[in-house]
Amino acid sequence: MEEMTANPEVDQPGWRKYLVPVVVLVIVILVGILAYATISRQAAVVPPGTTPISQSTLEEQYGLRVNLIAVTAAGGMVDLRLKILDAAKARLLLQDTKVNPVLIVAGSGVTLPAPEDSQAQDIKLENGGVLFFLFPNVRNVIKPGVPVTVKFGDVSLEPIPAK
Repeated sequence: MEEMTANPEVDQPGWRKYLVPVVVLVIVILVGILAYATISRQAAVVPPGTTPISQSTLEEQYGLRVNLIAVTAAGGMVDLRLKILDAAKARLLLQDTKVNPVLIVAGSGVTLPAPEDSQAQDIKLENGGVLFFLFPNVRNVIKPGVPVTVKFGDVSLEPIPAK
């Protein structure tokens, strides 16, 4: 009777047959990461007829600071928080309670208006106060890291990455 010996080259699958699928998978993942990084760095589209301003200008001229733009409620809402530094200056942007901030999403130009419920509320402008706005995140267009422009009537703030 002949003894059977295991031949490692025949019994074990060759690592080379896995090489091509692994390399393809790595390439696809890298392309996806690069595409996401490129999209998230794109500047938001500033609508025609608006004046773009920096965050420091928002603070100096309009007495407001953006404390937070963040995705919340399992991605279904976007939370915008504004700190009132100077109520008198903030009235320049927020005097008309029917005109609330609007979010504009980078790359896509999608506009998210504040819900009608928040537009009907009276805004109390007091020094040191904080204004909260919740926007529906339609089609989950805003994700953490995506630049968002906040538009106040005819003034638009430079893009801020969402958290």
